[in-house]
Amino acid sequence: MIKIIHFYADWCQDCEIQNQILDQLSMEFDDVTFELVNVDYQDNKARKYEIINIPTLVFEVGDAVITKVEGVVELEELEELIDVLYDDFDEEEYEAI
Repeated sequence: MIKIIHFYADWCQDCEIQNQILDQLSMEFDDVTFELVNVDYQDNKARKYEIINIPTLVFEVGDAVITKVEGVVELEELEELIDVLYDDFDEEEYEAI
């Protein structure tokens, strides 16, 4: 299972743009889990993932962090990244990590 965690803040304009893109993406990929983390209220989670800038997207497969991307990521780039994750990663391999 692919999971995308979006670290954002309410006051961040780029974060709102990223939210809109993720909303579109969620309509295309029913089997991808999306999680929103407001860094102003969930700073422990932001520290755990070593988030420095927002917006930041963290991609997980199973229990493993695969990549982290800072800044606004366009829909087409996200679609390509998800396709690569589906092609390249075996979920069972990463659940034990």
